[in-house]
Amino acid sequence: MGLLSGLRDRGLSGARRGLDRAMPDRGASEPDPPVIEGGKGGAPTASASENDENDESGRSLRWRLLVFAAVTLALLLPGSLAIGVVGNDEGTGALPEGWERAERIVTTTSADGRPGSLRDAVDSATRSGTDTVIVLKPTTYRLTKGCRRTDARPGEGSDENDNEGGDLDLSTVGGGIRIEGNGATVVQECPGQRVLHVTGDDRVDLSKVTLAGGQATAPLGQGSGGALLSEGSSEITISDSMLTSNSAEDTGGAVTLSGPPAQLNLIRSVVSGNSAGSAGGGVWVLGDLHATNSTITNNLAMTNGGAVATNATLVFSTIVDNSTTSPSGGRQLGAVNLDSFAGYVAGGAGAPNSCSVERATSHGYNVGDDPSCGFGSGVGDLSDGPRDGVGLLGYYQGDLQERPPVPARPPVPNGVLVDRVPPPTCLAHVKTDGQGRSRSGDRGCDVGSVELPVGLDVPMTATPARVAAAVSGRATYTG
Repeated sequence: MGLLSGLRDRGLSGARRGLDRAMPDRGASEPDPPVIEGGKGGAPTASASENDENDESGRSLRWRLLVFAAVTLALLLPGSLAIGVVGNDEGTGALPEGWERAERIVTTTSADGRPGSLRDAVDSATRSGTDTVIVLKPTTYRLTKGCRRTDARPGEGSDENDNEGGDLDLSTVGGGIRIEGNGATVVQECPGQRVLHVTGDDRVDLSKVTLAGGQATAPLGQGSGGALLSEGSSEITISDSMLTSNSAEDTGGAVTLSGPPAQLNLIRSVVSGNSAGSAGGGVWVLGDLHATNSTITNNLAMTNGGAVATNATLVFSTIVDNSTTSPSGGRQLGAVNLDSFAGYVAGGAGAPNSCSVERATSHGYNVGDDPSCGFGSGVGDLSDGPRDGVGLLGYYQGDLQERPPVPARPPVPNGVLVDRVPPPTCLAHVKTDGQGRSRSGDRGCDVGSVELPVGLDVPMTATPARVAAAVSGRATYTG
């Protein structure tokens, strides 16, 4: 219980403070009626609804960690994993290639299940038969429909897959679906329900959205993916987003992709404060994870992979302070194949090794706190680096939480992560960091998801509203 309490104190409280920071006043007025714009056929359609205010009383997020029988991570077929950036590295905000002609649905209310709501938009997207972009307002969408016995029809909020209540059931049978969050937060308030359930094989994109409060507590084998479960072979891309304070009784505290050959792309995103009763405290994929400029931290798994259990490709990503309760497996990564470039993997508790992998390939400039991740064979690698090479999780200079590198660690003046990657090598892979800031091009780029700006005061003693915990001291990068 000490490990659970420690993780909860260190990670979840801060994640929830960050969540509170992102939630605007629930009494704020709702925006204009919804507009459904023309899709591939070019014929616009329209829909309207009365503005609604969400009169559901708030209820605090629950944390449920029920330990089920350990489920052994399935042996994945080894495959060729190429190091490279997936998606739009520049963070321009423009729709990625292939979505330009998609039908566009704009939500107008945060009241769950009402006309113009997110649930209503998911229904429309599922029925559209074409690619669809759902546009959210920068507010909090609380999933409350079907939570209580008094307002639930048969099948609502239980195991139904028709989007009647509980989780959002999204089908990509007719076309791909993209959710443009614009800084919105989607909170699951129905006990025992995840946030998003995806079926079908077409693509799903989530951008600039926070998914929180999901609880996948269905029977063993179905209780996976606290924030998101995809049971088809959809390629899921999550960019500029946060997945926080979710739990699953089985695999993937935040995300499970169970339909091979599945692929999850994390781009400039944060996965923090999630837990799984089996493997993959943050992410479990029956396929491949590609993480670029992303942070996975403060997650917990009962068996293997406190952060991730899958084939993994890491490019400028930070995987730190994830934990397991098992003495075997990997505190951070439980992977069949690991490919990494300029990644930082360290910290946590439980298993003695950071990684438990069958094949690890370093493409250079990786830093870890032990040799288990295969760091040491690539140019610029460091396999005995510090466990605490980054600052606390918090809001520093951007819209997402981050863990910037600690700038000073004697006898290395700028710390082992700062300016480690030579400029030509760095900029050939990415030009921005996890907040969309430009990577340095003069002396080098920093290892991990965050490029430390010159002059940034990294708070090592932090205000409670900004980070999870406080330790003594401050550090400033002076260049």
